[in-house]
Amino acid sequence: MKTLITTLNSKFIHKSLALRLLYVACKNDHDIDFKEYTIKDDLNHIVEDLLSIDLDILCLSVYIWNVDHIQKLCHLLKERKPELKIIVGGPEVTYEIDYFLDEFEIDYIMAGEGEVALNQLLTALENNEEVNLQGISTKEHRDPRLIPPVDLSYLEMLESPYLLERDMKDMKNRILYFETSRGCPYQCQYCLSSLEKGLRFFSMDYLKQQLKAILNTDVKVIKLLDRSFNAKTEHALEILDFVFKNCHPGVQLQFEINGDVLDQRIIDFINEEAPDGLLRFEIGIQSTYEPTNKVVQRYQNFERLCDVIRQLQQNHKIDFHLDLIAGLPLENLQRFSKSFDDVFRLYPKELQLGFLKLLRGTSLRKEANKYGYIYEKHAPYELIESHDLSKEDIEKIHLAEDMLQKYWNSGRMPITMNKVLRQCKSPFYFFLDLGEFYQAQQFKFFGFQLDELFQYINLYLKERYEDELIEDYLRLSKVKPKKWWKTRIDNEKEIKHRLIEKHQLNQEDVFRYGIVEKLKEDYLAVNTNADIEIQTSDSTTGVTSTQEGICDIGMASRDLKDTETGVTATTIAQDGIAVIVNNENPVENLTSDQVKSIFTGETTVWADVQ
Repeated sequence: MKTLITTLNSKFIHKSLALRLLYVACKNDHDIDFKEYTIKDDLNHIVEDLLSIDLDILCLSVYIWNVDHIQKLCHLLKERKPELKIIVGGPEVTYEIDYFLDEFEIDYIMAGEGEVALNQLLTALENNEEVNLQGISTKEHRDPRLIPPVDLSYLEMLESPYLLERDMKDMKNRILYFETSRGCPYQCQYCLSSLEKGLRFFSMDYLKQQLKAILNTDVKVIKLLDRSFNAKTEHALEILDFVFKNCHPGVQLQFEINGDVLDQRIIDFINEEAPDGLLRFEIGIQSTYEPTNKVVQRYQNFERLCDVIRQLQQNHKIDFHLDLIAGLPLENLQRFSKSFDDVFRLYPKELQLGFLKLLRGTSLRKEANKYGYIYEKHAPYELIESHDLSKEDIEKIHLAEDMLQKYWNSGRMPITMNKVLRQCKSPFYFFLDLGEFYQAQQFKFFGFQLDELFQYINLYLKERYEDELIEDYLRLSKVKPKKWWKTRIDNEKEIKHRLIEKHQLNQEDVFRYGIVEKLKEDYLAVNTNADIEIQTSDSTTGVTSTQEGICDIGMASRDLKDTETGVTATTIAQDGIAVIVNNENPVENLTSDQVKSIFTGETTVWADVQ
């Protein structure tokens, strides 16, 4: 029987590991192939394409992003070819099989890991045998159990799903998903992974063999599917060590980790040995409110987590992607803003603000009434309102999230946003206020040009940071950009000639592509590689900004503390202190030692210095 395994990916760049694993598990025993589409493809075109293959069996991998498309696809296919047997599997259909058997025009549901079970099901269908397999259900015979977990040593004997010949030409253009383990050690009540029992690891010999071959291709991005890469420290260290020694320039590995339990050995090893730009860590913090974390069983030590992230930020070797979820129990708008500000103060490259999704099978969905959850009935089942967040509250968070994406996560204006946000009291309310300013001014939320994005924020900031915005804008542009600010110089042609002569620049390139503008002081014209930024802040900010690599030179008006490592103190000036006392004070002169004694708190009574 001719069989095809397929799915609708969210984007072309994503490559389905599930299809490839099922394919290599079944291809030696059955007439089977796999093919990928995306949710942007026209369903009628997909139907025509599938029917042209003259299939007997179609296997569909179902996820939250494609479930509605899959339902329509099944209907269209059954209309045209009723005898086509349709098998569905995947996380979206695993935990509420009755709904999908009743509502979808399908023949079988596979609930759980399918590499062995699909082979068995296809054999039974080809031999016209009764299907009596654990975790496989039909409309007439429903089995609420999951398919038994696959022995990973069996998968290790199969052809590599990562190195199929057909995938080689697109290695550099697509994300390669890789797994070193299955299962999750945590029980977060909003996550499907909490329903899996146990944690299993592939053998190290197998992983090294696969990784070595993968790293010998031109792959650019490898994303690990492990729910918590650092669940087993020795395992994580050995993989990191192997990757560090075998990676090629330009490749990036993306991991999901639990930061508060990241072993110090891993931290030290990364800081000492990791190549620059190789690693990207995703950490799901979700909330910093302990009562909320207790309810959803997301236990974490936020203080330790902050320490771990700051240690790893020192050498700027890792890109951090931190996650928050709006809508968790007990967290109202004010308390959520505190979680946002707590996490934002770590200044990750990207802060993803997600909204609670009441996923099928999860405990929070089953307890929706307890928390007053009203949510979308169709995927992705996103929260509409709850006891803790009104519709208006959620709209405000969406507005702040939009601004967060435009002005921070996009990375378009790092100089400006770092300067602004390190001085503001609440990053969350900054983004919310900016969004409300957008609405009041009727700015474009969609379809805007880059120069408009800069104009909007410049107006909001009342032109106080125009120099920084201009510099961000010019650094972002690869060709001569459109000016959105009023020029500050009259003799641009003359200045260009002066710069060409002084810095030996290409005259044609400068006049064709270059823009000259007066920013800050003349120092920038002499030292063209310098970025001069003067901020009025406290000494600790000067030190930490230098430690974190935000600037090369920071200012402090005190000696370094023993805990402030990784920076060097150089005295360039001394502060003068003018002592002013009440006119009635009889003290007329003070020695330096006496002044020191007063300011350190040793002397608290004026009579002691008379």
